[in-house]
Amino acid sequence: MASFRQRPLHTRAWATLAAAFALLAIVGGALLAGHAQGASSQKNVVFILTDDMTTSELSAMPNVQSLLAGQGTSFNEAYVSFPLCCPSRATIMSGQYMHNHGVHGNFPPNGSWIRFVPHESNDLPVWLQNDGYYNVHIGKYMNGYPTGTPAYPPPPSKFLAVPQGWDEWYGKVSEDALYFNYQLIEKTGPSATPRITYYGDQPADYQTDVFSDRAVDFVADTGTSKQPFWLNLWFNSPHGPFDPAPRDLHRLSGTPLPKLPAFNEKNITDKPKWFRKQARKRISKKQAFLIGNERRRQEEQLISVDQSVGKLVQTLKDEGILDDTYIVFSSDNGFFRGEHRIATGKYLPYDPASRVPLIIRGPGIPAGGVSNELVWNGDIPQTILQIASGSQDDSLDGRSFLPFAQQPALRSTRPVLLEGDTGPGGTGAESAQSSSARAREARVHVAGRKGVNNLEQETDAIKSATNTDSAPAYRSIRTDRYEYTVYANGQTELYDMKRDPAQLRSLATDPRYRYVRQWLFTQLAPLSSCSGPSCRVELGPDPAPLPKSAVRPKRKKKPGQGTKPQPKA
Repeated sequence: MASFRQRPLHTRAWATLAAAFALLAIVGGALLAGHAQGASSQKNVVFILTDDMTTSELSAMPNVQSLLAGQGTSFNEAYVSFPLCCPSRATIMSGQYMHNHGVHGNFPPNGSWIRFVPHESNDLPVWLQNDGYYNVHIGKYMNGYPTGTPAYPPPPSKFLAVPQGWDEWYGKVSEDALYFNYQLIEKTGPSATPRITYYGDQPADYQTDVFSDRAVDFVADTGTSKQPFWLNLWFNSPHGPFDPAPRDLHRLSGTPLPKLPAFNEKNITDKPKWFRKQARKRISKKQAFLIGNERRRQEEQLISVDQSVGKLVQTLKDEGILDDTYIVFSSDNGFFRGEHRIATGKYLPYDPASRVPLIIRGPGIPAGGVSNELVWNGDIPQTILQIASGSQDDSLDGRSFLPFAQQPALRSTRPVLLEGDTGPGGTGAESAQSSSARAREARVHVAGRKGVNNLEQETDAIKSATNTDSAPAYRSIRTDRYEYTVYANGQTELYDMKRDPAQLRSLATDPRYRYVRQWLFTQLAPLSSCSGPSCRVELGPDPAPLPKSAVRPKRKKKPGQGTKPQPKA
């Protein structure tokens, strides 16, 4: 298949087919027309995305559990390659790792929607539109959309920007309020003129409900149209400032919360030096109380999202198209809620930030399936492309997870790259390094990259709520068993996820894992700069650590042992 930047339209395949059957002009013409309108065999796709949602919060969403997970396949090991809003969403739209799409954060000049604009002529909505799909986006898009920042404004035409490939667009303006008193840029049809619509502070204006109603109305109006559709329903919930729908406020007050592994970690002597310096103090009782309240507000926010899922599934059923529709549910990243002494934020490769819920239901997917295959958000566009066209784009970094959803027991040994940096300009941490550390970070393409000064990377972050703010840039490899990280200051971490899923004990200096570390570093170096097929190479089984018997403690020397004999007097 052609490269990402010159991806041919699938309509060319249909043209070739028509030419081969030139004597059957009527049949050939019907095939071509059928593709232009959307072939009858093509399935609809609904993609529901939350913001900063953790896997533990699925417990507060009964509709998602019963209507999606209960009728489809859930992925236990789903990750986002860069646990930050804008880079993650850029990956979902482009099918590329951050080091390829170039969106390094939430803010200009190296991050935000401004950095993604050049990709919008050749990304997932454009490809699907070329496949005959009617595309609708509802909700949050990318940080900075559509006004950029005062220092980096977009061209005048972008102030009412609707990215290419969307037939209908209801995109939230990023730089205003979230759940009330916000604005949407709305384009109500393929030929409609975009306009700004303002929403107020009344219960009916609550953002999640507005997005939900838009989606339900679209499906009800579309009905049994022969043209397949792709519906993006991207919520802000449960992103801060933690405002539930008025009807749900305090609904969960006083209810028990699921226990979070690694919450307020007692012993961090295993962690890298940069981390130990910042997280010296454990979370206080006051902070723990605040975190508990915010977690309840987040779960209350997700009640309205869960209700939206119920309404949408029922509408698809009422219209007779549920069995012809795939529904994908996920989050753009996770969120720290006190794990490893980090009270709030994301960015880092630890599971609370990088691991997300991922569920898919649809034709050919067994009910209640659970897959332990390692997948990431760059696999989502390939999956949707396979649903739409029956094929994938070989130039993209991810691959379709549809086969693993259809056969949950199917496994592979492809790793996932986790990466975090906000562009050039320093290491983001201590500068003093050994020559071996400098060589290590250079080989994994993290040398000279900036980290972050704020793990939240949002303007409304509660600065006093976290014990750990700044963090260096990093590259990390996640395999079926291990997670190995190299930071821009040369420091490293290694976790045996089979034995330590909460990541409580780094094995970066454990002699039993020395060959494991060497093997992982050898795999991480090329993966950190991969592109296309080289991002999907299978590694084979993970090596096991050395047995305890192979690592014997050094014998203590007896008094006088090993010293040079003294001459006699």
